[in-house]
Amino acid sequence: MNAKVKKNLICLCIGLCVVLCSSFFASMIQSAGFSVKVTDLRNVTNTGSVEIDGQKVTVSGKVVSGILFVPKGASETNKKPAVVMTHGYLNTREHQLQNAIELARRGFVVLTIDREGHGNYPNSGTQNAMMATNGLYDSTKYVYNLPYVDQSRIGITGHSMGGMTTGSVLAADKNAAFDANGKATGNGLHIISAGLLQGYSSFSGAGENVSVGNLKANDDEFFYTSKDYEGNRTISRQYLISQAAASFVGAKFDGPINVVNKAKYVNGVLTDIPEGTRSSAPFRVVYENNQIHPLNHFSIKAAGDVVNFFYTAFGVPEGAKYIKSTHQTWWIKEAFSFIGLIAIFYCIFPAVSLLLELPVFQSLKRDESLPLTKREVKGPISWILYLAPAIICTLFSGFSIQKMNSIGGQWFPKNNLYPQDTTGWVSMWAVVCGLFALGVTLVFWLVSYIINKATKKEENTVNPFEVGYMKEGLLGFVKTAFLALIVVTGMYAVLFCTWSIFVVDFRIWTLNMKVFDIPKMLPTMLRYTKIFAIFYLINGFTNQSYSAKNIPEWATIAINAFFNVAGICLVMGIQYGTFKSTGVLWQSGMALGYIVLFPIVPILITAAIITRLLYKKTGTVWLGAFINALLFTIMTVANTASSFSYVLA
Repeated sequence: MNAKVKKNLICLCIGLCVVLCSSFFASMIQSAGFSVKVTDLRNVTNTGSVEIDGQKVTVSGKVVSGILFVPKGASETNKKPAVVMTHGYLNTREHQLQNAIELARRGFVVLTIDREGHGNYPNSGTQNAMMATNGLYDSTKYVYNLPYVDQSRIGITGHSMGGMTTGSVLAADKNAAFDANGKATGNGLHIISAGLLQGYSSFSGAGENVSVGNLKANDDEFFYTSKDYEGNRTISRQYLISQAAASFVGAKFDGPINVVNKAKYVNGVLTDIPEGTRSSAPFRVVYENNQIHPLNHFSIKAAGDVVNFFYTAFGVPEGAKYIKSTHQTWWIKEAFSFIGLIAIFYCIFPAVSLLLELPVFQSLKRDESLPLTKREVKGPISWILYLAPAIICTLFSGFSIQKMNSIGGQWFPKNNLYPQDTTGWVSMWAVVCGLFALGVTLVFWLVSYIINKATKKEENTVNPFEVGYMKEGLLGFVKTAFLALIVVTGMYAVLFCTWSIFVVDFRIWTLNMKVFDIPKMLPTMLRYTKIFAIFYLINGFTNQSYSAKNIPEWATIAINAFFNVAGICLVMGIQYGTFKSTGVLWQSGMALGYIVLFPIVPILITAAIITRLLYKKTGTVWLGAFINALLFTIMTVANTASSFSYVLA
C-alpha cells in the first residue's frame, strides 16, 4: 500500500468515524439521553373502541409516514399526554423535530408525520390531495388508540399548510365521532383537546373545551393581514392590534386593540397562568416572534412557545419534571446532524481518490506530472476579462429568478413523470442560467483570444472547454458516470445505515440528506438528474475558467463559490431587507420562490468546491458535474412536494 492510498484510507475512515459519532450524539440528544424511544413508522394501523351512551364505537387510526417519540415510563398505568405534529408545504415530517424533541424530553408522547404528497407519503392524486385533513386526523386517531396515551389530553399542531390542516381538523373534530368503520358520525366523541396553528392565520373554530393557540412570525410572508379597530388594513407585524387577533382570543373592543403577546385569554379575559400549570379552562393565545415564516420551525423562541402552549393545555406529564421552555437541546442535535452532513460530503474526496486507484478507474486519473491549465491575471484589462463574465452571470442568475418562477412551470409543466411542484421551475432556471453563462464564457474567451493575439500573449489564452476532454471517449464517459454513481450510492448507503440504527439523518434547517422510498422515488430522481446535469456540467466549465497562476488555489475555490451564489444572495437581501424595514416584500409574488431557494445557496457553494477539487484529481469537469447532479437532485426530490403520484416508468 503506497503512502497516498494509506493517507486517503485514513482520511475516509476519519470521515466515516465523524459521521458515526455525530449520528450517535445526535441520537442521544434526540432521545433525551436514550430515555425516549424513537421509531420510524410506515403504513401502520390500529383500532380502539369507546363506549358512548351504551354503544361501542370503533376508532380506526393510520400513520403512513411518521416518527413516534415515546418517553420512558409511558404505560397503561402511567398514561401521557400526546401531540401530533405536521409540516408545511414543500417540507417533511423532520421539519417538526425541534418541537418533537422538546416535548418528548418533557414527558409528552409525540408523533410527527408527513403530509400527503410530501416525504414518504406518496400522493394519491393531484395537488388537492395535499390539502386533505385525512393524514393528520387519521394519525391523531392512531395516537388516541395507543394504550399509554391519555385520551383526554391529545393535541395537534402544524406549520403553514400544516397549520391550515390543524385548523381544519379542529373544526372537523368539533362535532365528530366515529362509527365501526372509523367514519365521522357526529354523535359526540371528540379526540382533540388542544391545537396550535403555526404560521397560518385563518381559523374556523374548535370545540368549546379545546384550547387553541397561534404561533406567528412578526413578519410573515403569507398570512396575518387584517384590519384595525377603525377598519384600516393591517400587515403581519400589526396583527396584535388587528380585529382578527381580537376575534381569535375572544376579546371585545370598542377602541384600539392590543392583544398581549404570549398571554393567555380565557373566555376573552386576560388570565395569568404560570408556565407548567395546566389551565383550568380552555384558553386562546397568540405567540409572536421577531422572525420570518420559515423560521417558525427553526427557532429557539418558537420551540419554547410550542412547549409553553402544551404545558398550559395539559400540564406537566405525570412522572416528568418541569423544564423551562427556554431550556432547549434540539439545536445541539441539529448541530451534530450538520457535522454529519459536512463529514459525509468530506468523504467524497478520499473515496474518489481510493476508487481512482482501482484498475477499472485508473485511466480517469489526472497525470500529476502535467500542470493544471491556468492563465495569468495581471493588469486592468486582464482583471476585467477575469471578473466581468462572473459578475454578469451571477447578476443574471439572481435577477432572473422571479421571471423563471413565473414561466418555468409553463415551460416544464408537472406530470406523472415529472411530478414535483417546484423542482420543475428550479431546474429550468438552472438550465437557463447555465446556457447564459455558456454564452458569456464563449464571448469573453473570444475577446480574450483577440486581445492576447494582438498583444502577442497567445499563451495566456486558456480554452475553458479543454477541461471537458475525455481521454477514452465514450468509455471514459461511462466509467466516470459509474464512478459518480458508486460515490453517491455509498453516501446514501451510509445515511440509510445511520438512520436504521439511530433514526437521525444529516441536516441543517432545510438543507438535508434524508432517507426516502427508493423504489417509488428513485426513477423520478434519475429523470430530474438529466436536466440538472446540464447546469452542473456548464457550471463546471465556467468555474474552471477562473484558474489563475497568480491566485492561490483556496482563493480560486472561494471566488468560484462566491460568484455561484452572489446574485441569488443579492436579490434575497433586497427582498428581506425591504421586508424587514417596511413589513412588505420587495417582490410580493416571490414570497414562496425565495424560500424554495434557501438551501440552493449552500448547495451551489458546495458544488463549486466539489467540482474544483475533483477537477484536480481527474483533469476534467465530468466527475464533479455527475456527482453534483446526482447528489443534489436526490436531495432536492426527497425534500419537496409532489402533486402527482410517482411512477416507475
